Amino acid sequence: MAPLRYAAPWCIEYLGTEIFLMKKTIADSQGLLGDIAYDAVRDAILANDIKPGDRVSEYKVAEWLGISRTPVREGLRRLENEGLLTPHPRRGLVVASIDDAAMQQLYAVRELLEGAAAASAAEHATEAEIATLRHLVQAEKEIVDEPGRMNEHNRVFHEAIYRAAHNKFLLKFLLITSDTLSAYRNVSTLVIEDRRKQVLDEHAEICEAISRRDAESARAVMGRHVRNALKVRVQLQHSELLNEIRQRGGPGLLSKHIKRGGGEESQG
Repeated sequence: MAPLRYAAPWCIEYLGTEIFLMKKTIADSQGLLGDIAYDAVRDAILANDIKPGDRVSEYKVAEWLGISRTPVREGLRRLENEGLLTPHPRRGLVVASIDDAAMQQLYAVRELLEGAAAASAAEHATEAEIATLRHLVQAEKEIVDEPGRMNEHNRVFHEAIYRAAHNKFLLKFLLITSDTLSAYRNVSTLVIEDRRKQVLDEHAEICEAISRRDAESARAVMGRHVRNALKVRVQLQHSELLNEIRQRGGPGLLSKHIKRGGGEESQG
């Protein structure tokens, strides 16, 4: 039998193709597992299961998910690139936290992106998408006394506008920005009763501007909506009761505080 080095060219070509396909299959598998690691850690951050400043161990995540560390490393790298994780000199990767200056910068980006989305939605939304926005505005009135449900509803409303803009690149950056904000703001400003009422009015204005196909009005109203959110966010971050709310896992304490005389904290 001839040595392998004398094998016919087609055999060598076949062997090369087989090796290539094997490597590609492994790479695809690692990519899929990387997505699993990315989604699992991202969901834990957004659900506030792991909080700003908490360490995220590559080894622990791999053990938790029952996969190797290589795809976990890739998933964590993506989260770092998106700003949800940040390197610490002694602790490795930790969930990112944010100061007032960075919060101002992030909301400035949000104002630009969401203003563009609202304007684009006014120009490109289908009648069905506009009907959906109107339905969401009406439904929101029924849950104004339920901060948790309204917080979820708020995200649905904004994402409906993102998609109605019909710009896939804008959508991508909006979703990244939204996730980054969600990771930082693990207590919603909607725990504050006055802010919930304000949001109802602002959402109705945004919806009306989009319905009229008034792009510049939609951009302006959305910009004001985001700036008001920032004012309340900064005030909430410096509230004495913020840590107590986090520890208790609910909005009740701050809501009661606002109602009995702290109402000025809810407005900028």
